[in-house]
Amino acid sequence: MVCEAEGVPAAVVVTSVFENLAQTAARAHGYPAMRTLVLPHPMEGRPEGEVRAIARAHFDALVALLAEGR
Repeated sequence: MVCEAEGVPAAVVVTSVFENLAQTAARAHGYPAMRTLVLPHPMEGRPEGEVRAIARAHFDALVALLAEGR
């Protein structure tokens, strides 16, 4: 990833339906160990409060993934 090459940690955030696609695409582009955070699917149509709760619940995991890249 360009960010990673420049010393900026990066991670991909996807919903569960797209997890395999993200992993396949990452491998195809030369990033077999891409850090990925998987959220529940679907996000569309959920009330804002629920989306915010999901974001809060996964925030620490995202920070941990990014910290791995340092």
